Amino acid sequence: MTQRCAAGRVHGADGSTHSADPALPPDVVHSAVDWLVQLWSGECTEEQRAQWLDWRAAHPLHERAWQRIEATNARLRLPDARPDSGPLNGPLATATLARSLKTAQSRRRLLASVAGLAGASAAAWTAHERLPWQAWNADVSTAKGERRSLQLPDGTQLLLNTETSVDLAFDDQLRRVLLLRGELMVTTAHDTAQPARPFVVDTPAGRLRALGTRFTVRHDMETADTRVAVFEGAVEARSRTGELLRVDSGEAARLSATQALPAGAAGEGPGWDEGVLVASDMRLDRFIDELRRYRPGLITLAPEVAGLRLSGVFPLADTDRILQSLVQVLPVRIHVPVRYWVRIGPA
Repeated sequence: MTQRCAAGRVHGADGSTHSADPALPPDVVHSAVDWLVQLWSGECTEEQRAQWLDWRAAHPLHERAWQRIEATNARLRLPDARPDSGPLNGPLATATLARSLKTAQSRRRLLASVAGLAGASAAAWTAHERLPWQAWNADVSTAKGERRSLQLPDGTQLLLNTETSVDLAFDDQLRRVLLLRGELMVTTAHDTAQPARPFVVDTPAGRLRALGTRFTVRHDMETADTRVAVFEGAVEARSRTGELLRVDSGEAARLSATQALPAGAAGEGPGWDEGVLVASDMRLDRFIDELRRYRPGLITLAPEVAGLRLSGVFPLADTDRILQSLVQVLPVRIHVPVRYWVRIGPA
């Protein structure tokens, strides 16, 4: 019988556990985003607020959609969507925005900008709908920008990177970690049980069996691929169709549902385990993709500068400073229309 490890289920503030919830219809999602934009505009009338409340009460799906979008806003640290919170109250209420609200024309321009942010929120929400529901109810999870270390009952050490969710299951035959999303570093311990049980990491792409080792595993939700990099020992990578590949120390591999392929060198280490983002002749668009994993809000990059390259070691504890440093080393300009929205373009 499979035993769950000591890490508890994810509980809400009221002590309840998250439960599976079917995806919302797209038209309901779009209506909720439309109401969000209207409430953020600063031009919402009392009649419109009453209509908003009527819309929420008209169908249980509407209320569920509104609760979901408020939860998404909280994850992205976007402003409170309640009308009584005032126009753009909270993180977006900077002095610059306050001045921009003086005229109706400026408010309409701001509404267009915020609509872009609402679209980003909706996109994040839509992506969230595609995540396996197990990730919401995982044994261990991290938020954006968070890292968490965990020692398993057998002494194995796990380090979870940003936005990572795992389930843990040990029984008499197997020590198993299920990576639902994100990235983790595994440092395996010798199993004292007799007979010794294999240690495996399962992902949607396949299974990784540790052969006395330290390695990282990252699962990409967009490509459905898993990347493994081995720093000590070796890992046996097996796709869901059974294709097998041994990955030795210093090597990396890419695992899909049907293939297990070599993916070059593992490098000296991932960097994030020490709290840094390491770039070695990295394209700026790829660098920003990595930075987005750790920074709340929206970062947009102009195509003209996407191919610029940079190298360096950047502390992840201060993503504002990382963005500021780009101006010093690259011919780029940083513009912040509103807080939590960063635009990068040519200087």
